Amino acid sequence: MHDSLALLRSAVSRRTMREQITDRLAGMILSGLLRPGDALPGERDLAAQLDVSRETVRGAIQALAARGLVEVAQGARSRVLAAAHWIARPAPVARYTPEEVQGARLVLEVAAARDAARNADATTRERLTELVDEQGRALDDPAAFHICGSEFHATLQRAGGNRLLAALLAEAYGQSSELSHRALAAPGAMRRSWLDHKRIAAAIAARDPDGAAAAMRQHLDRLGKAAKRAGEKRDAA
Repeated sequence: MHDSLALLRSAVSRRTMREQITDRLAGMILSGLLRPGDALPGERDLAAQLDVSRETVRGAIQALAARGLVEVAQGARSRVLAAAHWIARPAPVARYTPEEVQGARLVLEVAAARDAARNADATTRERLTELVDEQGRALDDPAAFHICGSEFHATLQRAGGNRLLAALLAEAYGQSSELSHRALAAPGAMRRSWLDHKRIAAAIAARDPDGAAAAMRQHLDRLGKAAKRAGEKRDAA
């Protein structure tokens, strides 16, 4: 009986994690952070970036393919498909103005960075550093870069130990995906964002709440201004 319950709990845990990864990647595709033609990292790399098993990643990719969001090819990396291939077209992701999204992130995520510097355990601090290193190796691979960045922010959001704040942050981050894509499309923007993440992770590793908050504010200010410039250029075109 004990073994049966253990197996059931294990199966539920794997299924739940697979669904979480599927939803996270789907959100990045539907919001436009991952674009048609973008190649997802290979199973091994994606599993390392998301800190899950290759089996979980494989199941998530299959679920995305079933929705028509990605194309799976034997011996090649899965690629994001255009909206015309999606099985069901979702409601628009963006529900708030760019100013509302930016304002919410500044309030919530600066506080989260401060809390993370106070409360993150050694494993979490190490994980943030690993994600920054992974992102630095992905500067020429936009999909991998964005996935590492998303996981970095998700890990930081959970690190403070406040589940409600983490949930609010996850919503705000999801709403900012389109803005982030605009901001990071400019030449050199990905590298600047990565360096911001390095500073944030270093401050958290040093247990420096003020430094972490300042680094996060600088990061969000930079993204917000870059997204605004990109939007103005698009509107003027």
